[in-house]
Amino acid sequence: MKTISIVAALFLLGACATSAPGAASVTPPPNRPAAAGPSRAMQVLASAGRTNAPTQTEVERALGRPDIARQDGAGAALTYRLETCALLLLFAADARNDLRLVEAHPSARQAGAAAPSLDLCAAEASAR
Repeated sequence: MKTISIVAALFLLGACATSAPGAASVTPPPNRPAAAGPSRAMQVLASAGRTNAPTQTEVERALGRPDIARQDGAGAALTYRLETCALLLLFAADARNDLRLVEAHPSARQAGAAAPSLDLCAAEASAR
């Protein structure tokens, strides 16, 4: 029950960082082309919530050190501040007490801007 409470709290924290539902995805700026194929960062982010989701250590190995890291009981949150987006990653402990990626939320860095797609955020994270 404690784990469910922590995951719910992390989800609510993530909800604060996302834009309104139905927000349009942004196209990459002219000086930053979209990735040609799925990058390692996108593969890591796309596996969020699966039983084989990457651990917090594996995510940090793929994306680098986060700008903000928070640990709360059996959960954790990492935030990456990228050029046009901020990426909030939420982790929860699995049955073996490994913190695994459960959600990935991209949001705009500029107030009022539409949230970028997870693909764009992953491409920016790979270029970091």
